[in-house]
Amino acid sequence: MGKAKIVIGLGAVIAAVVGATALGAWALYGESGHSYVVIDSGRVRPIEPRAGMAYEYNLDAYDDAGNRSLATFQTSRELRAGAYLELETKPIRGVVAWEEVAYEDVPEQAREALSSHASS
Repeated sequence: MGKAKIVIGLGAVIAAVVGATALGAWALYGESGHSYVVIDSGRVRPIEPRAGMAYEYNLDAYDDAGNRSLATFQTSRELRAGAYLELETKPIRGVVAWEEVAYEDVPEQAREALSSHASS
């Protein structure tokens, strides 16, 4: 009976390690999400520079379907007020990349949500 407990315990440890590794891989390399923001100069703050980043933005972001979330990301410089950005996000890590896009390149439902939010 002692060997059976050891085998079961070892199996549980292996399962936990495999599960933790899978979760870590998903967090780092999982499927990217995309959302859209418009830069609001009133929602940026300077931060203690680290890794070349000196500003932090906290903006309302909208996905392709117009669903709202809060996006927090850092930049090396202040961004142009009114610019539209497409954000790439990863599970757990949050925003991993951004690029400025033309208004016409923002999906329609996200564009409508951004426009209605800006007018309120």
